[in-house]
Amino acid sequence: MTPTRIAGYDFTCNPYVGCGHGCIYCYAKPFGDQPERPASWGSYVDIKRYPHFDIPKNTGSKSLFFSSATDSYQPLEGDERLTRAILDAIKESALRISILTKSALVVRDLDILKQMQSVEVGFSMSMCDEAASFFEPGASRPTERIAAIKTLKEAGIATHVFVAPILPGISDPLMIIDACAPYVDYMMFDTLNLKNPENKLAVFRHVLARRPDLLPLYKDIFEKGDKTWYHDLRSQIIDHARQRGVTIRYIYDRR
Repeated sequence: MTPTRIAGYDFTCNPYVGCGHGCIYCYAKPFGDQPERPASWGSYVDIKRYPHFDIPKNTGSKSLFFSSATDSYQPLEGDERLTRAILDAIKESALRISILTKSALVVRDLDILKQMQSVEVGFSMSMCDEAASFFEPGASRPTERIAAIKTLKEAGIATHVFVAPILPGISDPLMIIDACAPYVDYMMFDTLNLKNPENKLAVFRHVLARRPDLLPLYKDIFEKGDKTWYHDLRSQIIDHARQRGVTIRYIYDRR
């Protein structure tokens, strides 16, 4: 457990360094990349070995987030079961646990989640299966994530969806709202972050390869700073969520 400045959380837990999901746009690349590491993001994962997992004293009902710089349920977790071991070690604590993942594997640990005093599971997704296979090659397909949300919700676990990052012309937030509305307690929405030059180059290359017609739009938004497309979409999201009875906990602002 590491103290964090992430709004709404007191601690984070990152069982792995790197991530096998290999998402093209991932903002966490700088946290795992090292000068001496020749491998590219998504092709390596370092495992953090914990002889035992201790909860810091006086944590009480503070919040713990899985995870800020990796995905605790990336493919390697299927064999390593490190996240499961950590959750099992803290299941009787008063900590408020929040999990955010792109993996349906989290359903495996439903037996532990049901024993916790306070836990919520969120899934990040923003596009259809076909697009996700290109931009999020190692992650569970969005339809699999939606099925997992349904399973968790029916088991009494609090759930939410983080529609992010929204890739202009590729993501479909309104479709995600329709698909997830019956199974979520709330939803959040955020834009694509291309402040990292490496991320920007990778995303632009993939957009050029898959949807070259969208490249002018990406240049307008991420090079010229024209946020009109995001502003217009924001209004559509708010209206559509209201129609479907979905609570929006967070949505990007109009700046």
